[in-house]
Amino acid sequence: MKKSVKIRVICLIVAAIVLGGAVTAAAIMGSPYETLKKAMLEAMTQRNATEESSMTMTVNGVVTGVEKSHSIVGDNGSLNYVFDDDGDTVGFHYYTNGLDVSPLWTMVFSDGTEWYSAYVYPPEQNYYSGSGMFTAFSADDRDSAAMRFYELLLDLVVGDFKNNIAMTAENGVRYISGALTGNQIPEIVKAGIDVLVEQSGSYYYAGRRDVSFDGNEYVFENAYIERGVKNVTVWKQPVIQMSPEEIIAWEDGTIYEQLDLHGIEFWGFIHIDGVPWLAVGPQELVNEYTVPATQEDYYLDYSSYGDDVFNIPMQSLLIDYVRGNAEVDSDGNLLYLSVSAAATITDIFGKVSTVEINASARFSDIGKSYVECPIPGAEQLLTPEFVKARFGSEIMHIYFTLNEDGTINTDSITTTYPGELGFR
Repeated sequence: MKKSVKIRVICLIVAAIVLGGAVTAAAIMGSPYETLKKAMLEAMTQRNATEESSMTMTVNGVVTGVEKSHSIVGDNGSLNYVFDDDGDTVGFHYYTNGLDVSPLWTMVFSDGTEWYSAYVYPPEQNYYSGSGMFTAFSADDRDSAAMRFYELLLDLVVGDFKNNIAMTAENGVRYISGALTGNQIPEIVKAGIDVLVEQSGSYYYAGRRDVSFDGNEYVFENAYIERGVKNVTVWKQPVIQMSPEEIIAWEDGTIYEQLDLHGIEFWGFIHIDGVPWLAVGPQELVNEYTVPATQEDYYLDYSSYGDDVFNIPMQSLLIDYVRGNAEVDSDGNLLYLSVSAAATITDIFGKVSTVEINASARFSDIGKSYVECPIPGAEQLLTPEFVKARFGSEIMHIYFTLNEDGTINTDSITTTYPGELGFR
């Protein structure tokens, strides 16, 4: 798994474990409680606002994950910026009725040319529904039965903590703060954490490993770990070496015709030491056994042990503290929310780690956010009329590059995926 993917997974896991229950208690703090709860629910379903947020995770004093978000949601569309692991903007996704535009992430040619993708369709189809700041909710959900259920569940999770907060006010803005320690965590949240701890060791794929190869038979093993026990299955499969002609056919996509022509029974491709071989028979189970899992079994890269506290299942997770601050304006709008939390995690091998999370979100331009496409002139050019005149249909996926001034290079517009254009 790539580092960037690991960071995202780590942040999501910690958010679910640490923030999912206990942080809710700190976040829904207010005086009166109902006022701030209403402000947060309104923010979750806000149709028109700008949101900027960040989350940083620290494990044993070392920053291991940083996530940023910047979204503009307006009545006319939405714009979500994409960030890399260093917090720099690397792309966007623009969405409005009749047009959906974003960089084509995987298609940057060797000369540095970057391609973009657009989906053009008649605006009256109204694919853009004006979703709220969080894709799970929309403004229409605010008065739904589901949202009322969430409110009641929130009251249950927060419990008596809603009476243990402080508030000041200045220039019409209420500043609310609160904190709780591990022994103040509501019982229902503790029970939820126990479930997550138990589930953390339920299943882990430990990977595939070569066992032996004699030029005719390939032997390998698959392993997965369940609750500290590694289950290993050993398989063998007959293989033959690919001829130079077959390798060329494999590279240009005509391998199946070659195999049919020579009457070769085909069961798949196997890469052995980076070289493709042809499997000419089914996999056959050789052996199956179980052994206790070790620390190294949880890592594809053994040298990473100690760098990623979430590779190994947890034995326990204890919340050390949760602190939060919020700002609500005179109209009941949530302007700012910050949460910090710390937890002590002990894995099944007894290793103890301290995890800290700091997260914040700021809302602005509430009720007056307007979205513009980052590519100048895109909305005026990429219309159903344009694509119908050029390609014969008013509903079309198209690809294009940009001029030096950031506008669309009209000569580059094509319906062919750039990877199939044959140039680099």
